[in-house]
Amino acid sequence: MKGLEISPSEMEQYVARFNDLSPSKKSFKVENTGIPGEAYEMIAAHSVYSIMAPEGNTRKAAKPGVIGVPGLEVAIAECPPGNGPALHNHQRTVETFMCLTGQYEIVWGNNGEHSVVLEPFDLCSVPPGVYRRFKNVSQVPNAKLLVLVQGKVEDTFGDVAFDPRIATEVESRWGPEVIKNFKNIGITFGESN
Repeated sequence: MKGLEISPSEMEQYVARFNDLSPSKKSFKVENTGIPGEAYEMIAAHSVYSIMAPEGNTRKAAKPGVIGVPGLEVAIAECPPGNGPALHNHQRTVETFMCLTGQYEIVWGNNGEHSVVLEPFDLCSVPPGVYRRFKNVSQVPNAKLLVLVQGKVEDTFGDVAFDPRIATEVESRWGPEVIKNFKNIGITFGESN
């Protein structure tokens, strides 16, 4: 039995080279999202690299290294010591974390009251609807965390709700229009999307 033949040049579209990727925060410019970079940095990890995502992903962030199958997004978060995203939940998708370098604390609960520390190659999968965040708790600069988001194609990275307390600060600094622009890319603050 023969399998599908793919040439080396054809296979390149299925290869993501980390050094060729740009972090998603570079695409969050007021011109293309209506969201100031500083506002995005308040809620996000220091750098998130989209390794693989389905075509037409809702986040409108950096182009992924590989266009993948619907319902799965693969990213690498890179955080300096003490850094990580704000408390948030994925309302309909599963978010799974695997520490690659350093140590990452995975925090969960409505007020972030529970946590587990992951060493390299430890994995934690957080069910839909659970508030969570992660943070580099090591002294490794730019420690890396593999992040997998699985669910229906229309939900992957389009079902994120941040702690509503963050909206107050975002709105006071940048106005209600920025909150609306976050919603346009699938990010809300406490309400369902």
